[in-house]
Amino acid sequence: MESKNSLDLLLAAHLVKPFLLPGQSGQPLSLRCLPDGGMVVIAVDGRKLWFTALEVCRAKRTLGQSATKSTVLPADANVKPLHEVDLRKSKLNNRPIGKSRDGMSEMIVLPPSLKHLEEEVNANNRKYQKPRKADPR
Repeated sequence: MESKNSLDLLLAAHLVKPFLLPGQSGQPLSLRCLPDGGMVVIAVDGRKLWFTALEVCRAKRTLGQSATKSTVLPADANVKPLHEVDLRKSKLNNRPIGKSRDGMSEMIVLPPSLKHLEEEVNANNRKYQKPRKADPR
């Protein structure tokens, strides 16, 4: 492993170095290069450390290693998406969020085709309400 990935081991050791406790040294126990250019390294003390592609690129630059291109495909018109985008769902998500979570009430407006439901609910509620007395003025 060391002969094949000596550059990766050197890079992983450089990335982990700031996170080691005083007095600790040595090669990382394990490492894995991620498809986006990041790296996962298991340090000498057993901690799993995740590094972004930007951190790995900066470390490679300081060590004088050549930067590798990311294997992630760009968002291109030629790349077929994994699934079709449902335009109805995207339109639903673009509306503003109600403020019911902030302790404020939220008004829901029914479409005209469902107005009869609102009238039925109001009629049922009126059935159980006590009649109000008129204000004497």
